[in-house]
Amino acid sequence: MEKPKAYLKKKFSRFGQMLYLTLSNFTKNALWESASACAFGFIFSFIPITLIIFTVLVGILRIYPNIYNFIISFTEQFDSVVKITPVLDKMLEIRSFSSFNIFLSVWVIWMARKLFNSIILSMNKVFRSVSKRKSWFNQVLTFIIEFSITLIIAVVIIAAFIFSQILSLPFFQMILDRFPLLEKQSSANLGTFVLYFILFISTVIAYRIIPGTKPLRRRCFFYAALSTAAFFIVSWFLNMFMNVTNYNAVYGTISSLVVLMMKVYMFFIIFLFCAQMIYVSQFFETLLRSEIYQLPPYGTKGLGAYLRRFLFINPSEIQTPQNTVHLEIGQTLFTADQKVSYVYYIKSGGVSEASDRGFTLRTQGAFLGDVQCLLNENYNSTVTALSECELISFSSEEFRQIIERSHHAARKAISKISEYTASV
Repeated sequence: MEKPKAYLKKKFSRFGQMLYLTLSNFTKNALWESASACAFGFIFSFIPITLIIFTVLVGILRIYPNIYNFIISFTEQFDSVVKITPVLDKMLEIRSFSSFNIFLSVWVIWMARKLFNSIILSMNKVFRSVSKRKSWFNQVLTFIIEFSITLIIAVVIIAAFIFSQILSLPFFQMILDRFPLLEKQSSANLGTFVLYFILFISTVIAYRIIPGTKPLRRRCFFYAALSTAAFFIVSWFLNMFMNVTNYNAVYGTISSLVVLMMKVYMFFIIFLFCAQMIYVSQFFETLLRSEIYQLPPYGTKGLGAYLRRFLFINPSEIQTPQNTVHLEIGQTLFTADQKVSYVYYIKSGGVSEASDRGFTLRTQGAFLGDVQCLLNENYNSTVTALSECELISFSSEEFRQIIERSHHAARKAISKISEYTASV
């Protein structure tokens, strides 16, 4: 019974640590404001993106006019915000390109990139410490994703139209006639399914391509599904408790735009939160090492300090038999003037640190030899166990990597070095 309990405890501990790291980094990276920027970019890019999609579809619409009614029925859900039918009719009337049309096309493509550029900049906030991409590549990536997503949307719309035509075949119509409720539900839900399927595919592409760190495909699919499902639930609750028709009667069409923008903002919050979770999942051990180095000492007041110590004081995820050190009472860990080979983290127990300045008690959560490692000095004290101790060792190279990969850990190290040099 102990092994399953230990396994569950470890899993729950990891989940709590991941959730805290995600929320903490989400706030530190100011992703709330980034979600607003993405929603604002949506305002500028919605119409241009729609025009690009219709441009791709115009040739097909002229050959297969039946798809026109399907697209119109699909876009009816946006009629309260903007009517797309007149735009599509005008595009179908265009038979040749003039210089003005070419200029207009360039302007449309340039405006459509606003949304994708906002998304890439927001994702760069999440992955900037590990991504090595150049800024010019992000600009190229913006246009690549812009055309890829619009092309995918066009293909999905065509596939949905083909599916609706299949359902209109006599065999399927016979089944739907026997189950009228099924026919009603299928026609009502097809547009919704297409919309969320497009969101899912677009999110998978964004999570896989934009970071530049090559996250696992299954991880991208999982968090894209989680993001889409969470947005569906949020949207369902909003539709359930907010009657847009009543708002339209009082405030007019502008209320529909406000509700739409609120949904878009909520989507990007969920989207960026899941992107932050991908980052935490991909670099969990590095973040965990950084977090235990930043643990507040005992006696620090505040709920945040207590929560951090509770979640990270026992970092079993990074502990292995090779890096675990056990000390008996009175046993010496290292002596003064000994070369620094390892930095030690006290997982449990307490030690006495004896130096020229006297004796210092070090307990659970403290690091030993970190300052000397960074300054490339020898240990300046002798450490002796006061009780049975369990420590986690980091080689000098491993510890320096912690400082290099986390500016928060580097800030803590600079503070400790300042205190050390002042005391010396």
